[in-house]
Amino acid sequence: MKLNLLIVEDASKILSSWKERIEFYAVEGSPVYILNPTFVTNLKDAQKAIENTTFDAAVVDIRLDEGGDQTFHGNNILADLASKSLTVCAVYTGEPGTEMIEDHQKDFVRVFQKGEGEIEHILAWLDSKAGMISAFQTMQDSFKKSMAKAFTRSIWPRWSYWLNGEQNQEFASKALTRHMATHLHASFLNDDELGAHPEEYFFIPALQEKLDTGDIIQTEGKLEIIVTPRCDMVRSKSKTPTYQLVLLLDRSEDWSKLESKLKERKVEGTGKSIVSAQSEIRKFTNHNGETGGHFIQQFRIKVDGEDKTFGPFYAQFNLLRSIERNAESTQALLDNRVASLSNEFVPSLVERLGSYFSRIGTPDYSHPE
Repeated sequence: MKLNLLIVEDASKILSSWKERIEFYAVEGSPVYILNPTFVTNLKDAQKAIENTTFDAAVVDIRLDEGGDQTFHGNNILADLASKSLTVCAVYTGEPGTEMIEDHQKDFVRVFQKGEGEIEHILAWLDSKAGMISAFQTMQDSFKKSMAKAFTRSIWPRWSYWLNGEQNQEFASKALTRHMATHLHASFLNDDELGAHPEEYFFIPALQEKLDTGDIIQTEGKLEIIVTPRCDMVRSKSKTPTYQLVLLLDRSEDWSKLESKLKERKVEGTGKSIVSAQSEIRKFTNHNGETGGHFIQQFRIKVDGEDKTFGPFYAQFNLLRSIERNAESTQALLDNRVASLSNEFVPSLVERLGSYFSRIGTPDYSHPE
């Protein structure tokens, strides 16, 4: 696997060590990567490289000498990489605590102590991230190919309609971006026959800054999901004075039993019994035939720095409550929002909610003797 590696270091002696170690890496044992390094010594050249090249990984010295100004310019480079690329980053410093790393960056940014064999440690760490880097590369390659296909087959032949003189360039560019994203989403959904991964169900953290249908709220030890229609969410408080929330009933015990049964059948059971156990799980994810419940996948979030798993759940439509919509309640919901259903899964929740409340029912049939 080829790895485009950015190395930002202003000390010539350390740069020489990097070049020497990379040469050894290429011939030792079975290297995980074919390293393609780019060496830069200052902030300006690093920013230019980031603009013009896609890097899979970067090694950044936090303190850089910028014309006699020795300060922590490496943090600027780290911020650029975080905002403009999908890059695994190793930062190293002789002054621990000078690095500026957000909590959400800590899974793909690692800090190394300078002067403690950091080159060997960094290369070993990059080897350990091969799975993540490979996934990033595959994802970006899929994006490029699908974008090219959508553009040449659909967008380019209709380009004159995008810029027809009635809208300005900025409006057309934003509309085109949304349209391309829609093409990519639809094409990837149609390509995969394996179904959705559980993590696809959610935006964690929530994508929208404002409250939205499908937001999951945690208060007083319980989880609820907002089911207020999106059209009502954007209307004024006078027209829509309340929010509606449905309780998420934890079904983790039932789920664990079904998973344990499937594992046991795979070890000791017959092919028919394995299929039966798989069918039970599938039935459970299809709401178990219940009209008043909607299956919501389990999700994981960090609580006090530790991963915690919640669910899976059934959204219980008969346990719905309304709260007054005002500035205080809106802020409270935002403060307690832990996740949000992704766009692909909100419609089925709303559809089943509507079906549940639109039932009329008929008298039980009694056949005459």
